[in-house]
Amino acid sequence: MKVLVKSEQEEIYRILRKTKETYTENSNGIFFDLSMISHQAYCAIKEYMQFCMKTRQEMNCRIEEMERIRIEQQPIESDKI
Repeated sequence: MKVLVKSEQEEIYRILRKTKETYTENSNGIFFDLSMISHQAYCAIKEYMQFCMKTRQEMNCRIEEMERIRIEQQPIESDKI
């Protein structure tokens, strides 16, 4: 869960609340026992994390492609003469 950004962690919290799972909260964050949650909650969290990882991977691919295009579009020093 540490790989998730704050907004993604908040969505996990919303899933827990929506499925009425037991969790504890303190100044360090929200904690829950993954082995004790319902199958429904587990599937929802798993699906959401897969979505997050897929989206992150797609974004990284787009960034790499944009960087490649930017480099290709830079004029070569000999073109400036």
